[in-house]
Amino acid sequence: MMETKRIKLYSLSTCAYCQAIKKMLRDLDVPHESVDGDLLEGQERDALLAELRLLNPSCSFPTITIDGQTITGFKVQEIKEAIGVRTKVDDLHDMLKKVQEPKGYFFNRDRERTFDLLRGLLTNKDRYGYMACPCRLASGKREADRDIICPCEYRAADVEEFGSCYCQFYVSQEWNEERIPHIFVPERRPVGRDS
Repeated sequence: MMETKRIKLYSLSTCAYCQAIKKMLRDLDVPHESVDGDLLEGQERDALLAELRLLNPSCSFPTITIDGQTITGFKVQEIKEAIGVRTKVDDLHDMLKKVQEPKGYFFNRDRERTFDLLRGLLTNKDRYGYMACPCRLASGKREADRDIICPCEYRAADVEEFGSCYCQFYVSQEWNEERIPHIFVPERRPVGRDS
């Protein structure tokens, strides 16, 4: 059972990122307090902004506090880790890391990007029955998409030449350490393979 933590979300009713975090907390059934700053007026708004300014001097939204830890921005994975939530995405991350790192393929050090891509892989698995590359349009026909089932058949050449795959999901250690430039990886998949 997950330990109960004191969680407060400072949000705006019009902010898509704020609403996505609220939905995630509801979906995970995590007890929390949420305050939409734009729905407050006068002294209530001033008090909220003063409180927020102590936590996040830029007063940006969303800002969330979890047992005294402040996280600013739409950082889903960081929020989940601070709450102590593990999902299928975390399990996929751990399994792929164990298998791919010994081969010299590392996850992008930008954890939010990595976990967004992992979520995309699981979405495609639910949708098509296989983990098609989340950065390419899959046909839904496994045989037609076999070249883009992650890790795609273009990964090795991309990482060798550019230090990262097309999605910047799998990268070299040098790429993560910024010892090589981060440049756009061109699409290697032949035209017409996506239909």
